[in-house]
Amino acid sequence: MWRLIFSFLTFLNIMQFIYPFLIKFEIKCNILKLKGGISIKFFNKIKFEFKFRVKNGYVYIYFNNKERKEKLSNKNINILYIVNLVKQLYFRQQWLDFIVTSNFGFVLDSCVTATTCGVIDVVSNSILGKFKNNKKSAHIFVKVDPKYNEDIFNIKIENTTRISIFDIIYAFIITTIKFIYLRKIQKIKG
Repeated sequence: MWRLIFSFLTFLNIMQFIYPFLIKFEIKCNILKLKGGISIKFFNKIKFEFKFRVKNGYVYIYFNNKERKEKLSNKNINILYIVNLVKQLYFRQQWLDFIVTSNFGFVLDSCVTATTCGVIDVVSNSILGKFKNNKKSAHIFVKVDPKYNEDIFNIKIENTTRISIFDIIYAFIITTIKFIYLRKIQKIKG
């Protein structure tokens, strides 16, 4: 049985060089209304989409016409699991493209719109410059569009990465071990 599993994983790892294992993340967020969507696409074919909104200290997640409610706190074990998984995957992936586009508009004063768009552009380039130091292979693009005729503040982040199957499995195993350990600690304290 273990030989079969190892053979399958080796086959997947070899196949990623022929047909790279690409993951494309897309996050859209309307800051003013505190809602947005997350799209994850594997191999440019398999796609998962989540919609979310933040209201009264809770995050409402919509997936497959089902709603899930999670409390926003530092002690929420599900949010801690996702944060730890992202930390594990961050240094194991190779970024190919990272695109940030945003729209900002304030109807009453065009000077505020222009100034804020400039500040968003400078801050985005500063933050992405830090990412570029860690991910030298990434192509980074920032675009800020001023909207003078409407009150709007949208941010869209697209990231295309390449990662190995073994790194994904390793990240899930390490994160799950930490998750189980955190649950045991919570049961002891609670």
